[in-house]
This record gives sequence, structure tokens and C-alpha cells, in this order.
Amino acid sequence: MLSRLRRAAESACARPLATAERLSAATHLLSSLEYMVRKVDREPGGLNDWTHTRAQVPAKTKAMQKVRDFVAREPVTQALHGSRALAAAVLISPVRNNTVRMLANAYLAGSQVLIYPRHLFGTDGSDQVSFLVQTAAALGRAGGTDATRNAAVQFIGAQTVLSYGASGWAKLPGDAWRSGDALVKIMRTQTYGDEWFFKQLDRYPAASRAICHAVLALECGFPLLLLRKGRYIDAGLLVMGAFHLANARFMGLSRFAWAFASTYPSVRALARGTGEAS
Repeated sequence: MLSRLRRAAESACARPLATAERLSAATHLLSSLEYMVRKVDREPGGLNDWTHTRAQVPAKTKAMQKVRDFVAREPVTQALHGSRALAAAVLISPVRNNTVRMLANAYLAGSQVLIYPRHLFGTDGSDQVSFLVQTAAALGRAGGTDATRNAAVQFIGAQTVLSYGASGWAKLPGDAWRSGDALVKIMRTQTYGDEWFFKQLDRYPAASRAICHAVLALECGFPLLLLRKGRYIDAGLLVMGAFHLANARFMGLSRFAWAFASTYPSVRALARGTGEAS
């Protein structure tokens, strides 16, 4: 079992751009399927009722506003998500044609920009990460050379390193993070919390603070893993992967795991200068 997992990881890291495309496309696929099922959010009185959210992100031109109003029609919204699911399926498939993959990436990125105002409330960081991955992959493949595809891999890897580092340093000014109380406070909320985990953290406050400080240290120090040609990058990515799986279990942020995991081979390639850009 372990040998199979090792071979799968080695295969994924050997082709960082293709891995990024596939796992990030899975994020888009899950997102679109969720939106297609949860039509209630877009109905009158719903969280994303267009009569209300329309004014939250006003278009700069009348023409663009007409486009947004057209996209906001439920049949159009459903059709867009259906086509996005198909584009994601193409990227997840074994298809290796550079032009086909470039077009699928570009469609996912472009349609995400188009449909974003329709789902103003409910999007999260996983949508932003998957957008960056698909945009970078589309541009890298549009160049049609190994150099441009390698540039896409380097960008994706650097973006993840920056995201982790910035997330950690942004937490530092918060008293709750420095004191170690942030995690237990998050877990007691209805939106992102978990009753069982909250009770455990409340029962063992020292462990709660230790976990909180460990998360802070990992994020703040993540960019340091690029030093010494990424000698410890595999361990760092393994820990952060476990972090996202825990978030998926206890906070319901399952798409984050797909989105960030898609970038890990690119982070490894950035640190070690390895990987085939194909």
C-alpha cells in the first residue's frame, strides 16, 4: 500500500503542471456540482438572490451589467456550470494534447470570472487558488514551449509559498493567535466549528494552544523550506497536507484540500528544480 502511494506521489511530482491542472480541475468540478445542486441559494430570499447581490458588485459599463444579468438567469447559470464540469473532466482525463488542455484551462478561468458575481456569498480561498492554477496553466500552455510551461509551474509553486507565509504573518497581529486561543474560538462557531473537536480543545487547553502555535509557526516559516534546495520540503508539504485534511474534516473546507494539494508538486519543483513541465 505504501509503495503504491509512493509511486503515485512520484508520478504526480514528475509532471507538476499536469498534476496541478487535474487536482485543481477537481476543485472546479466539485464547486460547479455544488452550485448546480444548491439552487435554493439563488432563489428569491436566498443568500445569492440576484435582486440583492446585483448591487454588491456593480458593473463599470452597461454592457457588462447586461452580461451579468444574462448570466444570472438560472438556466444560463446551470448551463455554465454544466460546461465547466465538462471542461474540468477534460483536464482530469488522460488527454495530453497541449492545445486542448490550454483551452480547457482558459475556459475554467474565464468562466469563473464571469460567474463570480452570481455566487458572491459562498466563494472562498479554494476558488481563488484554483483560478490562479488554471490561469497560470493556460498561459504556460499558450506559449507552447517547455520554458513557458516551466514558468507556469514556478509561478504556481511560488504563489502557494507566498500564500502560506502571508497567511501566517497576517495572523501574528491577532491576540487570539498569539495567545493560542484562536483555534478553540473557531471550533465553537456554527459556520466553521465542530462540536466534538471543540469539546476536546476545551478539555485540554494546553494542547489547544500548542496546535494553534504550531499552525502559526508552520505558516510563517513555510517559505524557509525553499532553502538548501528544498531539503525539508517533502516533510513540510506532508504536514500542510495533513493540516488541510483536518480542516476538511472539522471545518468543512474540503475544496481547500484539493486546491492546495494541486500546487504541491509545483512547490516541490520550485524548491528542487525538478519535474517535467508537460
